[in-house]
Amino acid sequence: MKPKFIFVIIIVLLLAGLMFAWQWFNLGQPRIFEIKKSTQSASSWEFNPPNFLWPIKASEKEPENFLLLGAPGQGNDAPDLTDTILVASFDANKNKIFLFSLPRDLLIKIPDQENYTKLNALYAFNRKNTNREFNSLIKKTEEITGLKINHYIFVDLQTVKNIVDILGGVNILVQKDIIDEKFPGPDNSFQAFEIKAGWRYLDGETALKYIRSRHSLGGDFDRIGRQQEVIQALKQKVLTLNFWDFKKVIEIYQALSANIKTDLSLWQIQNYWQDIKELPGENIVRNELASQNFFIGDQMLLGNELASIIKPTAGVENYEEIRAYITEAVSK
Repeated sequence: MKPKFIFVIIIVLLLAGLMFAWQWFNLGQPRIFEIKKSTQSASSWEFNPPNFLWPIKASEKEPENFLLLGAPGQGNDAPDLTDTILVASFDANKNKIFLFSLPRDLLIKIPDQENYTKLNALYAFNRKNTNREFNSLIKKTEEITGLKINHYIFVDLQTVKNIVDILGGVNILVQKDIIDEKFPGPDNSFQAFEIKAGWRYLDGETALKYIRSRHSLGGDFDRIGRQQEVIQALKQKVLTLNFWDFKKVIEIYQALSANIKTDLSLWQIQNYWQDIKELPGENIVRNELASQNFFIGDQMLLGNELASIIKPTAGVENYEEIRAYITEAVSK
């Protein structure tokens, strides 16, 4: 999770950590401008100074969309399945971030193939395709949401545990009792996870279980809501960090840098942080696709095994209603 990230949401954490660490590591160093070769022509060049050195900003910016992914990581069964699939649309002109969570068990047609699988398996299928491992998942996400994905951030969910512990835990209002007798354990086993409703202060291990547990009445949709709750809590924690607490900043940086994949550069992270650091909580707009009755549950054979799946109410691969809803949501 990235500290004060572009989407102040799972990545909120990463952004803060990277930004604080980046600034600290560069204290006393000469500031340099970033110069890129433009794709417009072979002889033209583009000048891109960082925001804190360039006070003039464009009055209008196009919204940018981020694909935020979380996988259980090593030590878990199916470590590369993306249990968290979140789209964050950042509109700098409205000073808002719109969040859309996609169900991991959504049955989809694999891009450029005739086969079907669950949405959360696309990264696992392409994990070894260096520099292309996220292409299929990005393409399918764009097809489902109608949004052009500008950047991606992939987080090993063990990082959540580490960051929560570094920050001293998070305070969460648990909406209802959770009793999960089938929480994934080591070696394909199960273990019990239980937490009572009310305000609870979660350590890293408990927070990780809280965002991964799926055996409740609402299943994946309940889990999506819990993931967003923890992200919001992490954002608040990160925003209260003391810049001069170097030990904690470096701990966060190390935890993040070892377990995150992204196409964002440090310059870009710094620039986005300048845009979102004062963003009020009410300007992070959660949109629950599940509450709009866009999906229904079902079962089918996948890989010769009976699997629980989710499919659009309008029919498999029919995303028109979902795209229309998202288009209207980001226009508000």
